[in-house]
Amino acid sequence: MAALYAVVRKLSRTWWIWGAIVTIAFVAFGGVIAPVLIVPLFNNPKKLEDPRVVTPILSLARANGIATGEVWEIDASKQSKRVSANVSGLFGTERITLNDNLLNRASLPEIEAVMGHEMGHYVLNHIYKGLMEIGILVLIGFALVARLFERLRARAPRWGVRDVGDLAGMPLAALLFTTYLFVCTPLINSLIRVQEYEADVFGLNAAGKPDGFAQTALKLSEYRKLDPGPLEEMLFYDHPSGRTRIFTAMRWKAEHPETWGTAGARK
Repeated sequence: MAALYAVVRKLSRTWWIWGAIVTIAFVAFGGVIAPVLIVPLFNNPKKLEDPRVVTPILSLARANGIATGEVWEIDASKQSKRVSANVSGLFGTERITLNDNLLNRASLPEIEAVMGHEMGHYVLNHIYKGLMEIGILVLIGFALVARLFERLRARAPRWGVRDVGDLAGMPLAALLFTTYLFVCTPLINSLIRVQEYEADVFGLNAAGKPDGFAQTALKLSEYRKLDPGPLEEMLFYDHPSGRTRIFTAMRWKAEHPETWGTAGARK
Protein backbone atom coordinates (compact mmCIF):
# COMPACT_ATOMS: atom_id res chain seq x y z
CA MET A 1 0.00 0.00 0.00
CA ALA A 2 2.87 2.36 0.76
CA ALA A 3 4.39 1.72 -2.67
CA LEU A 4 1.01 2.13 -4.36
CA TYR A 5 0.30 5.44 -2.66
CA ALA A 6 3.80 6.67 -3.54
CA VAL A 7 2.94 6.01 -7.20
CA VAL A 8 -0.47 7.69 -6.85
CA ARG A 9 1.07 10.85 -5.39
CA LYS A 10 3.95 10.97 -7.86
CA LEU A 11 1.91 10.24 -11.00
CA SER A 12 -1.54 11.51 -10.13
CA ARG A 13 -2.91 11.51 -13.69
CA THR A 14 -1.68 8.08 -14.81
CA TRP A 15 -1.38 6.37 -11.43
CA TRP A 16 -3.85 3.66 -12.45
CA ILE A 17 -1.44 2.42 -15.14
CA TRP A 18 1.71 2.50 -13.02
CA GLY A 19 -0.17 1.32 -9.96
CA ALA A 20 -1.25 -1.82 -11.81
CA ILE A 21 2.37 -2.45 -12.84
CA VAL A 22 3.56 -2.05 -9.23
CA THR A 23 0.81 -4.36 -7.98
CA ILE A 24 1.71 -7.14 -10.41
CA ALA A 25 5.40 -6.68 -9.59
CA PHE A 26 4.60 -7.33 -5.93
CA VAL A 27 2.49 -10.37 -6.83
CA ALA A 28 5.32 -11.78 -8.95
CA PHE A 29 7.85 -11.06 -6.20
CA GLY A 30 5.63 -12.91 -3.76
CA GLY A 31 5.56 -15.89 -6.12
CA VAL A 32 9.36 -15.92 -6.20
CA ILE A 33 9.98 -15.68 -2.47
CA ALA A 34 6.96 -17.65 -1.19
CA PRO A 35 8.28 -21.22 -1.63
CA VAL A 36 11.74 -20.31 -0.35
CA LEU A 37 11.14 -17.77 2.43
CA ILE A 38 7.44 -17.51 3.32
CA VAL A 39 6.28 -21.15 3.43
CA PRO A 40 9.04 -22.12 5.93
CA LEU A 41 7.67 -19.50 8.35
CA PHE A 42 4.46 -21.51 8.75
CA ASN A 43 5.54 -25.05 7.84
CA ASN A 44 8.65 -27.18 7.92
CA PRO A 45 9.70 -28.18 4.39
CA LYS A 46 11.95 -31.19 4.07
CA LYS A 47 13.26 -33.18 1.15
CA LEU A 48 11.16 -36.21 0.41
CA GLU A 49 13.32 -39.32 0.39
CA ASP A 50 10.86 -42.18 -0.23
CA PRO A 51 11.94 -43.59 -3.64
CA ARG A 52 8.48 -45.08 -4.26
CA VAL A 53 7.12 -41.53 -4.40
CA VAL A 54 10.13 -39.51 -5.55
CA THR A 55 11.24 -41.68 -8.48
CA PRO A 56 8.00 -41.56 -10.53
CA ILE A 57 7.54 -37.84 -9.77
CA LEU A 58 11.03 -36.93 -10.96
CA SER A 59 10.59 -39.15 -14.02
CA LEU A 60 7.35 -37.33 -14.79
CA ALA A 61 9.09 -33.98 -14.29
CA ARG A 62 11.99 -34.87 -16.60
CA ALA A 63 9.60 -36.15 -19.27
CA ASN A 64 7.85 -32.78 -19.25
CA GLY A 65 10.90 -30.54 -19.21
CA ILE A 66 10.89 -29.59 -15.53
CA ALA A 67 14.51 -29.37 -14.48
CA THR A 68 14.58 -30.32 -10.83
CA GLY A 69 16.19 -33.17 -8.95
CA GLU A 70 14.30 -32.75 -5.67
CA VAL A 71 10.83 -33.22 -4.26
CA TRP A 72 9.82 -31.47 -1.05
CA GLU A 73 7.26 -32.25 1.64
CA ILE A 74 5.52 -29.79 3.98
CA ASP A 75 3.62 -30.56 7.17
CA ALA A 76 0.28 -29.03 6.16
CA SER A 77 -1.61 -31.49 8.36
CA LYS A 78 -1.16 -29.18 11.34
CA GLN A 79 -3.45 -26.71 9.56
CA SER A 80 -5.99 -28.86 7.71
CA LYS A 81 -6.75 -32.29 6.23
CA ARG A 82 -6.72 -31.06 2.64
CA VAL A 83 -4.59 -32.95 0.14
CA SER A 84 -2.49 -30.69 -2.03
CA ALA A 85 0.71 -30.29 -4.01
CA ASN A 86 2.23 -27.65 -6.25
CA VAL A 87 5.05 -26.65 -8.54
CA SER A 88 5.59 -23.16 -7.15
CA GLY A 89 7.98 -20.30 -7.73
CA LEU A 90 9.09 -18.14 -10.64
CA PHE A 91 12.27 -17.33 -12.56
CA GLY A 92 14.31 -20.32 -11.43
CA THR A 93 12.95 -20.65 -7.88
CA GLU A 94 10.48 -23.39 -8.83
CA ARG A 95 10.19 -26.42 -6.60
CA ILE A 96 7.92 -29.47 -6.44
CA THR A 97 6.15 -29.74 -3.10
CA LEU A 98 3.66 -32.27 -1.71
CA ASN A 99 1.87 -31.86 1.57
CA ASP A 100 1.89 -34.67 4.10
CA ASN A 101 -1.89 -35.11 3.79
CA LEU A 102 -1.44 -36.21 0.19
CA LEU A 103 1.34 -38.60 1.19
CA ASN A 104 -0.63 -40.08 4.08
CA ARG A 105 -4.09 -40.27 2.51
CA ALA A 106 -3.46 -40.98 -1.17
CA SER A 107 -2.29 -44.02 -3.10
CA LEU A 108 0.71 -43.84 -5.42
CA PRO A 109 -1.49 -43.52 -8.56
CA GLU A 110 -3.39 -40.69 -6.86
CA ILE A 111 -0.14 -38.90 -6.02
CA GLU A 112 1.09 -39.26 -9.60
CA ALA A 113 -2.25 -37.96 -10.93
CA VAL A 114 -2.06 -34.90 -8.67
CA MET A 115 1.54 -34.20 -9.63
CA GLY A 116 0.68 -34.53 -13.33
CA HIS A 117 -1.95 -31.84 -12.82
CA GLU A 118 0.44 -29.54 -10.93
CA MET A 119 3.15 -29.97 -13.54
CA GLY A 120 0.57 -29.04 -16.14
CA HIS A 121 0.30 -25.59 -14.57
CA TYR A 122 4.05 -25.19 -14.91
CA VAL A 123 4.44 -26.54 -18.43
CA LEU A 124 1.43 -24.58 -19.73
CA ASN A 125 2.84 -21.36 -18.22
CA HIS A 126 -0.28 -20.78 -16.16
CA ILE A 127 1.66 -18.74 -13.61
CA TYR A 128 2.70 -16.19 -16.22
CA LYS A 129 -0.67 -16.21 -17.96
CA GLY A 130 -2.33 -15.73 -14.59
CA LEU A 131 -0.12 -12.72 -13.86
CA MET A 132 -1.11 -11.21 -17.20
CA GLU A 133 -4.81 -11.81 -16.57
CA ILE A 134 -4.62 -10.39 -13.06
CA GLY A 135 -2.71 -7.41 -14.42
CA ILE A 136 -5.44 -6.64 -16.95
CA LEU A 137 -8.16 -6.95 -14.30
CA VAL A 138 -6.24 -4.71 -11.88
CA LEU A 139 -5.59 -2.15 -14.62
CA ILE A 140 -9.29 -1.93 -15.50
CA GLY A 141 -10.22 -1.80 -11.81
CA PHE A 142 -7.78 0.99 -11.04
CA ALA A 143 -9.02 2.95 -14.08
CA LEU A 144 -12.59 2.69 -12.78
CA VAL A 145 -11.49 3.72 -9.29
CA ALA A 146 -9.65 6.73 -10.71
CA ARG A 147 -12.77 7.89 -12.56
CA LEU A 148 -15.37 7.18 -9.87
CA PHE A 149 -13.23 8.37 -6.96
CA GLU A 150 -12.95 11.90 -8.34
CA ARG A 151 -16.66 12.09 -9.08
CA LEU A 152 -17.65 10.98 -5.59
CA ARG A 153 -15.01 13.13 -3.89
CA ALA A 154 -16.18 16.23 -5.76
CA ARG A 155 -19.77 15.62 -4.67
CA ALA A 156 -18.86 15.27 -0.99
CA PRO A 157 -16.51 18.12 -0.01
CA ARG A 158 -17.45 17.59 3.65
CA TRP A 159 -15.33 14.43 3.59
CA GLY A 160 -12.25 16.64 3.43
CA VAL A 161 -10.45 14.36 0.96
CA ARG A 162 -8.06 16.42 -1.16
CA ASP A 163 -7.40 13.91 -3.95
CA VAL A 164 -6.94 10.21 -4.64
CA GLY A 165 -3.47 10.36 -3.07
CA ASP A 166 -4.90 11.47 0.28
CA LEU A 167 -4.88 8.60 2.80
CA ALA A 168 -8.22 9.86 4.11
CA GLY A 169 -9.70 8.58 0.85
CA MET A 170 -8.42 5.00 1.31
CA PRO A 171 -11.77 3.63 2.60
CA LEU A 172 -13.55 4.95 -0.48
CA ALA A 173 -10.88 3.65 -2.87
CA ALA A 174 -10.93 0.27 -1.14
CA LEU A 175 -14.74 0.12 -1.31
CA LEU A 176 -14.75 0.91 -5.03
CA PHE A 177 -12.03 -1.62 -5.87
CA THR A 178 -13.43 -4.46 -3.76
CA THR A 179 -16.89 -3.86 -5.23
CA TYR A 180 -15.34 -4.13 -8.70
CA LEU A 181 -13.64 -7.40 -7.74
CA PHE A 182 -16.91 -8.73 -6.31
CA VAL A 183 -18.75 -7.99 -9.56
CA CYS A 184 -15.90 -9.67 -11.48
CA THR A 185 -16.01 -12.81 -9.32
CA PRO A 186 -17.69 -15.02 -11.98
CA LEU A 187 -15.13 -13.86 -14.56
CA ILE A 188 -12.18 -14.40 -12.21
CA ASN A 189 -13.48 -17.84 -11.23
CA SER A 190 -13.93 -18.78 -14.89
CA LEU A 191 -10.41 -17.68 -15.83
CA ILE A 192 -8.95 -19.83 -13.05
CA ARG A 193 -11.30 -22.74 -13.75
CA VAL A 194 -10.27 -22.87 -17.42
CA GLN A 195 -6.61 -23.14 -16.42
CA GLU A 196 -7.44 -25.83 -13.87
CA TYR A 197 -9.28 -27.84 -16.52
CA GLU A 198 -6.33 -27.50 -18.90
CA ALA A 199 -4.04 -28.79 -16.14
CA ASP A 200 -6.47 -31.67 -15.50
CA VAL A 201 -6.26 -32.80 -19.11
CA PHE A 202 -2.48 -32.31 -19.20
CA GLY A 203 -2.10 -34.37 -16.03
CA LEU A 204 -4.18 -37.23 -17.43
CA ASN A 205 -2.09 -37.33 -20.59
CA ALA A 206 1.21 -37.01 -18.70
CA ALA A 207 0.62 -39.38 -15.78
CA GLY A 208 -1.94 -41.72 -17.35
CA LYS A 209 -3.69 -42.34 -14.01
CA PRO A 210 -7.40 -41.71 -14.61
CA ASP A 211 -8.54 -43.82 -11.66
CA GLY A 212 -6.12 -42.06 -9.33
CA PHE A 213 -7.34 -38.69 -10.59
CA ALA A 214 -11.00 -39.64 -10.09
CA GLN A 215 -10.30 -40.94 -6.58
CA THR A 216 -8.55 -37.67 -5.71
CA ALA A 217 -11.57 -35.73 -6.96
CA LEU A 218 -13.69 -37.71 -4.49
CA LYS A 219 -11.33 -36.73 -1.66
CA LEU A 220 -11.67 -33.07 -2.63
CA SER A 221 -15.44 -33.39 -2.22
CA GLU A 222 -14.83 -33.15 1.52
CA TYR A 223 -14.70 -29.38 1.12
CA ARG A 224 -16.16 -28.79 -2.36
CA LYS A 225 -19.66 -29.71 -3.44
CA LEU A 226 -19.25 -32.68 -5.75
CA ASP A 227 -22.09 -32.06 -8.20
CA PRO A 228 -23.19 -28.42 -8.47
CA GLY A 229 -25.53 -27.16 -11.16
CA PRO A 230 -23.97 -25.67 -14.33
CA LEU A 231 -24.78 -22.07 -13.32
CA GLU A 232 -23.57 -22.67 -9.77
CA GLU A 233 -20.28 -24.06 -11.06
CA MET A 234 -19.81 -21.15 -13.47
CA LEU A 235 -20.48 -18.47 -10.84
CA PHE A 236 -18.91 -19.86 -7.69
CA TYR A 237 -16.29 -22.48 -8.61
CA ASP A 238 -12.69 -21.53 -9.35
CA HIS A 239 -11.94 -25.24 -10.03
CA PRO A 240 -13.89 -27.78 -12.08
CA SER A 241 -16.41 -29.59 -9.92
CA GLY A 242 -15.74 -33.12 -8.75
CA ARG A 243 -18.32 -34.44 -11.20
CA THR A 244 -16.62 -32.64 -14.10
CA ARG A 245 -13.24 -33.98 -13.09
CA ILE A 246 -14.42 -37.57 -12.68
CA PHE A 247 -16.23 -37.41 -16.03
CA THR A 248 -13.06 -36.02 -17.66
CA ALA A 249 -10.97 -38.84 -16.15
CA MET A 250 -13.39 -41.56 -17.21
CA ARG A 251 -13.70 -40.13 -20.72
CA TRP A 252 -9.89 -40.16 -20.99
CA LYS A 253 -9.84 -43.74 -19.72
CA ALA A 254 -12.47 -44.82 -22.26
CA GLU A 255 -10.19 -43.53 -25.03
CA HIS A 256 -7.13 -45.35 -23.62
CA PRO A 257 -8.08 -49.03 -23.17
CA GLU A 258 -4.41 -49.89 -22.63
CA THR A 259 -4.82 -48.44 -19.10
CA TRP A 260 -7.73 -50.66 -18.12
CA GLY A 261 -5.53 -53.46 -16.82
CA THR A 262 -3.87 -51.12 -14.27
CA ALA A 263 -7.06 -50.03 -12.54
CA GLY A 264 -6.36 -52.17 -9.52
CA ALA A 265 -2.73 -51.10 -9.07
CA ARG A 266 -3.23 -48.84 -6.06
CA LYS A 267 -0.63 -50.00 -3.62
